[in-house]
Formats: sequence, C-alpha cells, structure tokens
Amino acid sequence: MTVVCNATPLINFAAINRLDILETAFCQIVIPQAVYHETTVAGFPGSQFVLQAIASKWLQVRSVSAITPNIPVQLDDGEREAIALALLTGEQRILLDEREARQVAQSLGLQVIGTLGILLLAKNREIITQVQPLLDAMIDTA
Repeated sequence: MTVVCNATPLINFAAINRLDILETAFCQIVIPQAVYHETTVAGFPGSQFVLQAIASKWLQVRSVSAITPNIPVQLDDGEREAIALALLTGEQRILLDEREARQVAQSLGLQVIGTLGILLLAKNREIITQVQPLLDAMIDTA
C-alpha cells in the first residue's frame, strides 16, 4: 500500500521515534520535495529519523512538476505539493492533518487519513496495542 504524506504526520511520528508505525501500516510512503525540506531542516528534532527512513527506501521523495489551479495558494507548500503529488501519481490516499488541506483533498476525491486515524488504523491492525500513550507523547513532544 502506497500513500502520499504531508509534513505533520511525519513530524508527529518522528518526534516520538515511531516512524516504524507508518512503515508497517503503509509499506511505502511518498513525500514531495517541499515536505522533505520541511521535515529535514536543521533544528527539527526528528529529522534524523526522516533521513533514515529515506535511506531505507520505504520513504521516497518525489518532485512535483506542476500544481493544478484547483489547489488553493492559501495552503502551505507542503500541503499543496502533497495534494498535487497524490493527483499526479493516482494515489488515492493522503496523510494530512490540517483542516483546510483535508477539505481540499477530499473535494478532489482523495481519501484523507490524519495522525489520529493512522494511530487507530495501527491499533486495529495490531501494530500498536494502545493509541492514548502515543497520542499523549505526540502532544507533549511534537
């Protein structure tokens, strides 16, 4: 299963050193260049985990050649590129947390899963045993 991911879910899971949950739940995750920049800048505490995931090849970075006009410029670059990448590659699922970006993605026919949804999916698939401790850790750390 391949999904496109925006920065916030990556940041949340990297902050608690649990990117393994994303890898196990989705096998292959693709991020646009803007999300790569957003998650690997100096000072971001979980950036080394994102770089390790890229080195392991289950997290891949792709360039977005064009962003269609139906993706509003009010969204940040990572959100716009993630939605555009999902549309360009034909991936139906996208990992997004921000409300406005989620609404845009859904209006364009994409299935949106947020951080909480990922945790619930992981629990249902028995990847994790509890949601609350991880959610609390994300709130405290990320």
